[in-house]
Parts: sequence; structure tokens; C-alpha cells
Amino acid sequence: MSDAYYLRLTDRLRELLSDPHACEEGRLPAERTLAERFRTTRVTLRQALAQLEGEGRIHRSNRRGWFVSPARLDYDPTRDAGFNDYVRAQGRRPRTEVLLTETRPYPTAAEALGLPADQPFCHIRRRRFVDDRAVLAESLWVVPERAPGLLEGDYASHSLWGQLRSRWGLSLTHRSLRLYSEALPEREAAELGVAAGTAGLSVRRTIFDERRRPVEYDEEHWLHDALCITVELDGKA
Repeated sequence: MSDAYYLRLTDRLRELLSDPHACEEGRLPAERTLAERFRTTRVTLRQALAQLEGEGRIHRSNRRGWFVSPARLDYDPTRDAGFNDYVRAQGRRPRTEVLLTETRPYPTAAEALGLPADQPFCHIRRRRFVDDRAVLAESLWVVPERAPGLLEGDYASHSLWGQLRSRWGLSLTHRSLRLYSEALPEREAAELGVAAGTAGLSVRRTIFDERRRPVEYDEEHWLHDALCITVELDGKA
């Protein structure tokens, strides 16, 4: 098939996505059905579907097929707001599952925070949902001395940052961020219900208090089509 045919097929699939009656409960027809409908091969169809996936218009769920992607979540990683707050503020439904809590060293976090490699951390692993779709797998590594008894809390229903402030009186003043695209590793992909290597966005965050003491290191793994990075600037020189 020529590139021109593949591009025409992609355009016809875009038209299909714009028809509210074409995708029952947001799910596209099976690939065999689509191939027969558009009189094309499965190979060419998958090329067009991959194009739409790269544009963030559709997403694939393991063993369930292709789905229309919901509107992206506006996400400002510099804002002092918890996940539940900014998801609800956009009229969406958040949900969180705690997958793991433990205490152990993590040299990557130690290096990022300027601590010895054998420094132990309180580790909280979570999977977070928007409108029942898993969009974020995250690991939070907190210095135990800053928050004694941290792992006894409920971090499925409550904000970790909120607890650090209210329970331990910490001011999370100084933060640095690194954002980059990634192919989701096997663990994160499995937690989000997608194939390993699916496009994702990695966010790495270090947090210090007002005295420049290290508090927390975060690793976030987002589905690439789940959010739009939005940063507001005040215009000051």
C-alpha cells in the first residue's frame, strides 16, 4: 500500500472517531471489522491506528482492544496542588490505589537528594486513575526522619503532601523537576494496563523544605495521551 492510501485511511478513521454512535462506550470496533469495513489489510490498518495512537486520539488496552482517548488532563507540575484536587477541579473523577509500602534504600533517590547511597526511605507506590482509567504509576520516596510513622497513614484517600504539612509541619518550599518522554518500562506498563514500550511521560521531582533539608524524591510515569503540561508564568523578569 502507498503512503497516500495509509494517510487516507487515517483520515477516514478520524471521521469515524467523530461519530458519537460509531464507538460503543468509547470502544472502537474490532480490527477485523475495521479492516473489512475499509477494505484494507490488518497491517495497513494497524499503521493507521498507530498514527492515531501517537496523536493521542485513541489508546489500546491490553486484551480489550482500542478505545477513544478522553480529553487530556491539564497538569501543572509546578503547582502546589494534589492529584485529587486538580482532577476534580476539571470535572473529572480521581481514584488512587496504594500498591506497596516499604522502607528501604534507593540509591537513585539518595543521589538526587544529596544523601548517602545507603540512606533508607519510606517508599509508597501508587496507581492513580482519572475517570476509571489508570493514567499514572508513581513512586514516592520520603526521608523517614522528616515524617516519623509516615507509612501508617492512608495514602489512597489522603494527599501525601497534605499530610507532610498538617501532621509534620513541613514546608515543601524548594522543588526541582525533570520531564522527558519515555517508553514505559514493563512494570509501569503492566500497572497501567498497556503494553511495555507504550509512549509515556516521566516526571522526576526532588523536594526540600525551607531549611533546604531533603524531604522527598518522586518518580511519576504517565500515559502520554492522558495529560497536557500547562505552566502559568507571572511575567516578572
